Amino acid sequence: MHHNHSENAMTEIALALAMGFFSLMVLTLVSMGSGIAPEQEAVTARMASPVESSQAGAISKITDNDLLVIYHAGQLFNRDLVPIVPAHLDPDRRTVLALPPDLPFAEAMQTRGRFNSADLIVTTLDERWLTTLEENQP
Repeated sequence: MHHNHSENAMTEIALALAMGFFSLMVLTLVSMGSGIAPEQEAVTARMASPVESSQAGAISKITDNDLLVIYHAGQLFNRDLVPIVPAHLDPDRRTVLALPPDLPFAEAMQTRGRFNSADLIVTTLDERWLTTLEENQP
């Protein structure tokens, strides 16, 4: 019986190299995952009660300087639910266009195309806005 010790040594070296490459691969995958940026919070328009509206930050991410435009039943309204015409709006103000969540995509794009604002944000209406709009509909 003749044992070749050189074959055992080569096997040990190959195993050590494989383990080293595997360790590098795991470290690379872990380090690549840590650089992922968190998702940005979506802008939402929510209805503020009369008591809340006097308090700062009542409407999330929308400031008093922003122009809130609400689209409902084919019409555009301002914050006070007064009908408006997009051509009469200030194109230099940041405009937040709030659409119903069930609006067909083609209609949403057509409505968005009516604005020539340099800074236009499109978002969806929450349940409180939808309820208020349904109650105020003639």
